[in-house]
Amino acid sequence: MKENEILVGVCGAHMEGLPLNWQLTDLDAKLVQKTRTKKGYRLFVLENKDPIRPGMIYDSTSDTQIELEVWSMPVGSFGKFMKQIASPLGIGTVYLEDGSGVYGFLCEADFVKDAKEISDLKSWRHFICQ
Repeated sequence: MKENEILVGVCGAHMEGLPLNWQLTDLDAKLVQKTRTKKGYRLFVLENKDPIRPGMIYDSTSDTQIELEVWSMPVGSFGKFMKQIASPLGIGTVYLEDGSGVYGFLCEADFVKDAKEISDLKSWRHFICQ
């Protein structure tokens, strides 16, 4: 990783070809890799968002890994990207299957209590293709 870039992991509507991907590409972000989280992440459907999107949380009791994409973004664009993110989503550290960490979308845990869990699908793409 270069000093003037930041790595951002996305697991839902911001992925390549999906409705919010433009929020990355308009800020000159580039796809670096397709990978999975380390074990322990769970995925839920946030139906109160338009477009619907996933909410991912970390749960140390879970064995699930979630597919995601890692994008490289100029550091100067990160603030503009953050301004587009609304509650209950936020940015935190998401750990990848290789043990490294990137900035990524995490959901406030209270918002998934009544949400449909789709962790068993291991991917937002698998959910939207159903």
